[in-house]
Amino acid sequence: MEHGMLSKFMNDRPKINYRRKGNQCRDARDWPGAVSAYTRHLEENSGDQAIWVQLGHAWKEQGMLEEAAQAYQMAVDLDVDDPDANIHLADLLRRLGRLEEALAAYQRVNKVAPNAEAIHNIRLLRKDSKAGAAEAMGDGTVFFAIQDLFGYLKAHVTMSGIQRVQAGIALHAIRDEGVNARFIVGNALEHVLPAGEFWMADNAEVLRIIDYASGKQVDHDVLRAMIVSCENDAVRVRPSRGSTIILLGAFWGLGNSIREFIRSKRDDVRIGAYVYDIIPVTHPEFCDEALVTDFSMAICELCAVADFILTISDASRFALAEFITKNGGRPIPMQTVPLAHHLTQSADDAVEWPDQLRQVKGKRYVVYVSTIEARKNHLYVVNVWRRLMAEGVDVPDLVFVGRHGWKISGLMDVLKATNNLNGRLHIAHNLSDGELNAVYANCEFSVFTSFVEGWGLPVGESLLHGRPCIASDTSSIPEVGGDLVDYIDPFNLTQGVEIFRRMITDKSYRNARARMIRDQFVPTTWQDVGSNFLGKVKFYQNADIIPFRASLEEGKVLSLRTKAGSTIDIKSYFHIPRRILIESAHLYGSEDHGVWMKGSKSSFSILTGMAAGTSLLVYLQVSVAPGGEDCVLTIFNADNDAMRAIRLREVGMGQVIRLMTQAGGDGTIQLRFDVTGSYPRYDGDNRDFVIGLRSIGYATPDNLVARQELYEAMSLVDLTS
Repeated sequence: MEHGMLSKFMNDRPKINYRRKGNQCRDARDWPGAVSAYTRHLEENSGDQAIWVQLGHAWKEQGMLEEAAQAYQMAVDLDVDDPDANIHLADLLRRLGRLEEALAAYQRVNKVAPNAEAIHNIRLLRKDSKAGAAEAMGDGTVFFAIQDLFGYLKAHVTMSGIQRVQAGIALHAIRDEGVNARFIVGNALEHVLPAGEFWMADNAEVLRIIDYASGKQVDHDVLRAMIVSCENDAVRVRPSRGSTIILLGAFWGLGNSIREFIRSKRDDVRIGAYVYDIIPVTHPEFCDEALVTDFSMAICELCAVADFILTISDASRFALAEFITKNGGRPIPMQTVPLAHHLTQSADDAVEWPDQLRQVKGKRYVVYVSTIEARKNHLYVVNVWRRLMAEGVDVPDLVFVGRHGWKISGLMDVLKATNNLNGRLHIAHNLSDGELNAVYANCEFSVFTSFVEGWGLPVGESLLHGRPCIASDTSSIPEVGGDLVDYIDPFNLTQGVEIFRRMITDKSYRNARARMIRDQFVPTTWQDVGSNFLGKVKFYQNADIIPFRASLEEGKVLSLRTKAGSTIDIKSYFHIPRRILIESAHLYGSEDHGVWMKGSKSSFSILTGMAAGTSLLVYLQVSVAPGGEDCVLTIFNADNDAMRAIRLREVGMGQVIRLMTQAGGDGTIQLRFDVTGSYPRYDGDNRDFVIGLRSIGYATPDNLVARQELYEAMSLVDLTS
């Protein structure tokens, strides 16, 4: 009886809910209790996928990583498409060094729920799998730097002028069996490579990207995915003696700055560049102040390292040669490779009238195709129309095709005050090639009244479409149009009015000009440009390499600060290009505080001109990112000897750090920064930084004057000079 009552009591007692108990332990951060309860629950409910994930968390919190990985793997086995289970498994496998398995898990995550973090980790792991030594490529190899092209295409669905040029030359180089062409896409896609190394893209992938980006229908998501895939598949390469690096695009920034190539230059790699114009230094009034600052320094840096330069026009070549002579520079071998007369790789026969200009269709009109900015001198054309309209001339409508650019407030004020010339002026932008063809084909003539150009592509496009053109007689524009264009002085409105009057009112003259274009115009094709460009590159492949020996003088401060829009003393900077005196693959661009260093581990070197083994006192100042004050900095010298570790809050207000080191075998100061501790990343900024370099200098211990000058220059606000 008693036994039966006990049995009944035991059966009636509620069973323990180990799932709930595990959750209670988890919430109380009782991780051993959670493991015990979840394990008991899963013994009877092995298909509870969510609890396998929770068990993995509980093991991980106790540092039991293998056990945690097993639990996460069970969760993934039960639901292979669960992104949470896969991401937890992937993170853990990566910590355990099981990289191939981690990569597979991240790829599953990105397949089910594409996200930036998964893509980031996939790229990191793919790079980890290629972490061996870089391949050295020397004699005869021509490396084209196209990281700025890829960066542009990630942000824009269509290519602009410079990108079209890069694409055209790249296509020709890939298809030319006489050139060993390779393409480098930066040195810091995810891992920052040592100075002098780059990520090299596969030629076939570069070809596919350019072909797709040049097509009529481009899906930007697809294009970006193609670029990311190409970067993921890139391999490490180190250009070596006998090779050539060509800067095809923006040598003043966008990951293509001269500093990225200093180590290669010191390794006897030949450096060439394709220069479009130097307008920011010859005509800064037409440019954004920040661009003027960056370009002014970059063109000086290019002149310090370039072994040869190609330009897109004789005018650009003459302007650059004059700039070098004016600033006392060495002569640089230069030749001209003129651009094609049309933007796209082949003349597109498609014609499609743009909906933006439906009110113009069927009317008489004149077209000006160009970015609408002060340098392009649109106001000149508007004032010609105003004067002719005031005289009663039956003018055509006026069409501007282009995005709004810099310094056009005066133009916009006039258009607002005149109601767009009483409705006779129309503005369109982002037209397709077919739409632009239609606009050119049906215009009476085109206009290009720019003050200064590096080439003048719209003039060539007008001629290609068989349409007369009135253009400025300045800089490179006559090189494009030859005798087939009617020229005006962009500073002389009265002269221009008469030339425009004749083209508008004298139909027989206008038709005669059109016939002359059809009979005499021979367009330069992209095949011509590519062949000419590569021919000149081959010509310079055996030319002498000009040594780059710039060094930091003892007792002088190398400041890395650059205030956007500040005026650069070009003559001084031309001879002491301070940004490229420091060699590193771990620096972001210059800002007003200095340069942020990439990640928590970074290194740099500075050529001193001192004999190897010379004892040196190094003085430096750093910047500390907000939130990084509690991190700890350890500085190592070239022999990997560590200085005393310091907390960043001790030096974050510009305090001068002094340390002792020795000049290396080539006379360089080599330092490595190692920061430990957590620090935040910033919304909207994909850079990774916690410490920056503001200024640096050095002196031998017995040079008391140099030491004092360094300390005073770094620590005092000097009002005596």
